[in-house]
Amino acid sequence: MLVRQGGDRFLVIDDFLDDETLGEVRKLMARSTVSQVDSVIYPDTDGFAYRSKGTVFDGTADVDRGTGRPKAYELIRRRVAAEPEIFGAVGEDWDRIGFTFWQYPAGSRLSWHNDTGGGRTGEFILFLHETWKTSWGGELMILDEEPPQDGDGDGDFVSRMEKRVRRSAAHPTAIVPLPNRLVLVKAGTVHQINRVDPTADGRRCTLTGFVSKKPRQSSSEVRNALLELAGDTAGSRT
Repeated sequence: MLVRQGGDRFLVIDDFLDDETLGEVRKLMARSTVSQVDSVIYPDTDGFAYRSKGTVFDGTADVDRGTGRPKAYELIRRRVAAEPEIFGAVGEDWDRIGFTFWQYPAGSRLSWHNDTGGGRTGEFILFLHETWKTSWGGELMILDEEPPQDGDGDGDFVSRMEKRVRRSAAHPTAIVPLPNRLVLVKAGTVHQINRVDPTADGRRCTLTGFVSKKPRQSSSEVRNALLELAGDTAGSRT
């Protein structure tokens, strides 16, 4: 494991998993069912990606292998907990962590955006493809600067993000999607996925997830949730 690069709002760690654990999570990805989803930014020009069903875990306690949680998930959770400068304090600022497999085929991208809301404090990206040539593109582009105090200005979301990048005094950082590279990113950071080159021999594969704080429920919401659970006769929930 090697900390390769860091900024005010991100951290890059190479060779994050040992060979056995990396092989396990790759097998898990291969067994996962994925669905095709269009870009939420520019669906006509960004193209599409493939996404698995997401899983959310409690992020406040260490978990041993007996729970069935993949070792890679627990190692990511522990690394996230070790970076309060990015994610805040575990338990106080965040208590949930999600995991989803994403795959970007040749010709696809995801334009400039920032992942905010939903109690998010940050996100992680672990690259899982077995090989990746630097000429294949797919870089994670990060604008390493604090959001403006007065917001992003007028206009719709897409135009605001474009304006942020054009007017920024900083140059976006390009992070090559090398296999077994983990990237930690603070919530609200403007970023994009560069287009995967048409010559790419395979998909850009990641295990990606958000770190967030579960919203507090009102007493009526808690009661409704309990009633729903009590009345559920369809079997156990997972």
